[in-house]
Amino acid sequence: MTIIACDGQIITALGDRHQTWQGLCQGQTGLAAVQPHGFQSAWPVAACDLEGELGSPQRLASLLDRLVATLPSLPAQTPVICATTKAAPDELLDGEAGLVAQPFHLAGLVRQRLAWAGQVDTVSAACASGTLAIIQAAMRLEAGECRAVLVLGLDLVSRFVLAGFASLQALSTGGCRPFDAGRDGLSLGEGGGWLLLATEDGAHDLGLPGQARLAGWGTACDATHITAPCRQASGLIATIGQITRQGQLPVGAINAHGTGTLYNDAMELTAFGHQWSSPPPVHSVKGAIGHCLGGAGVIETVIALDSLAAGHIPPTHGFRSVAQGSVAISGTACLQLEGPSILTINSGFGGINAGVLLDLNLA
Repeated sequence: MTIIACDGQIITALGDRHQTWQGLCQGQTGLAAVQPHGFQSAWPVAACDLEGELGSPQRLASLLDRLVATLPSLPAQTPVICATTKAAPDELLDGEAGLVAQPFHLAGLVRQRLAWAGQVDTVSAACASGTLAIIQAAMRLEAGECRAVLVLGLDLVSRFVLAGFASLQALSTGGCRPFDAGRDGLSLGEGGGWLLLATEDGAHDLGLPGQARLAGWGTACDATHITAPCRQASGLIATIGQITRQGQLPVGAINAHGTGTLYNDAMELTAFGHQWSSPPPVHSVKGAIGHCLGGAGVIETVIALDSLAAGHIPPTHGFRSVAQGSVAISGTACLQLEGPSILTINSGFGGINAGVLLDLNLA
């Protein structure tokens, strides 16, 4: 069965889908120093132009409303799979009387705004949440449960999560530098996106021509540590093997997780070197839009659609010199795809790894 990515939209610190793509290709970054209430120092984060305080229910509602406003007309029975890590966690810190915007509220908030009768579920599996939601949608389509699925992923910059990563000493002091030899940590971002997946018949019924084929997907957990990835990259190696059918499917470029942390980037480069003697070109968007947590997988898959359409991957903001191996990182300039396909992968706490392969074979 052919599963088609019909359409998608994103909101990041650089703007909407078109603005984000243009900003990425021009080497822009949305990172700026922010010192939230209660913090003794400022940290570089990629915040969106949203209403409400960082990490608040009002900010989550603002982001959700902006995403919903961009949706095409869809049947009321269209199932929705949401993805988030923490939704609006700072309402826990502010002691509000009733919690209204935790991860378990997200499905209800989406249903309320869409006024749809279809099934709405939420995936919350650390930083692989968005990619896992896409995979779950693909599996439902493959099983014949439906003909179209809407995937929606989002997360906020919050004091709660910022303090957590600071306590792990995982935050960059000057801005995320994915795969760079001098990288010193991640930079948090916020934003969201939606991706519409459908079968061939479903895409035809919706009147949408399709932007790419979902050629493969995979997921694996190395279960090495609660936060650190496996140094030998066992989970990501297994994931890439599943996605590419053990190397049978060609990969023209890789949108990597690329957080800018010491161990994640080293793990990814190890996996790429294991899978390919000469890996395809690699990039990461997190130096430009930050790490958008549960929204990252959806946002980055939509960006991968634009890479396919353009025939190149955008620069990796903050990258200067590769830390290990001979992987081609996009650096300060775009790199051409080596073929009409792109692999996009995400990894999360607990050793979760997930990825999808998009290509232009819509026949």
